[in-house]
Amino acid sequence: MIDIKQISAQLASYGLSENESKIYLFLLRQAGELSVVQIARTLKLGRTPVYNALDKLESKGLVSRAIADSGSNYMAASPDHLGQYWRKKIHGAQRLGSKLPDLVNVLEGLTVTSGYKSKVDYFTGRRGLEQITYNSLRADGDLYIYEVATDMTVFTSQDTAEGFRQVLVERGVTTHQLTNHTSFEDYTAVEKMITDLWDVRYIDPALLKIQFEMLIYNDTCALYSVEGHDAFGVEIHNANLAQMQKQIFKAMQRLAKPLVKDDIRGAAHVDA
Repeated sequence: MIDIKQISAQLASYGLSENESKIYLFLLRQAGELSVVQIARTLKLGRTPVYNALDKLESKGLVSRAIADSGSNYMAASPDHLGQYWRKKIHGAQRLGSKLPDLVNVLEGLTVTSGYKSKVDYFTGRRGLEQITYNSLRADGDLYIYEVATDMTVFTSQDTAEGFRQVLVERGVTTHQLTNHTSFEDYTAVEKMITDLWDVRYIDPALLKIQFEMLIYNDTCALYSVEGHDAFGVEIHNANLAQMQKQIFKAMQRLAKPLVKDDIRGAAHVDA
């Protein structure tokens, strides 16, 4: 039997207040979105503490908000988001970090599912794009990317980007990229990714003009865009769509030209 008090104590170790833990665990066990009034009434909390806790949970990526006619409704984000929050907030804390996967598994056990395997998740802001990238680390073997920007630092720090690349190497994920760029400058110190796990190819924009970043892996297609201060993305979880997109990607690969790698830090170019 799951001990809610024990889980709350563990969540406190990861920076969640008592009210934040109480609301997050409550929302995990609900099948849909709830209003502040519904949350406050059920948990017997004042509306102001609920608003404050929800704001903090949203900033940590642990709840999402939907705008309804009557105001904002809230629902719990996937427990995987706790991993992203922990990576950024308490980098390098090995003792607690080693216990995180077990806690995420317990939280997954509380999540109410609708029975449908397909779903869509929306993300906004640069933190949202970091979450999309973090989620792609779950790729099983291969990650397919239609690339617009040549580097993740358009929406995150170099240290965070290098951390993502290192995890891909540790998991043995091969990154397949299609790009309209004819060359790359050095961009990473994760050398094994470049030497062993990076397949980048140039495709003529006359054949395919890549205007939106897209990641395809497992049963997921993720799309995102960064234009100035406007950053947003969406994840579509559907096995048939992901399979079709992988087939289209591989067809485009056959029309593309592999880049020549100039060194082990990512510099590359297309031969004339």
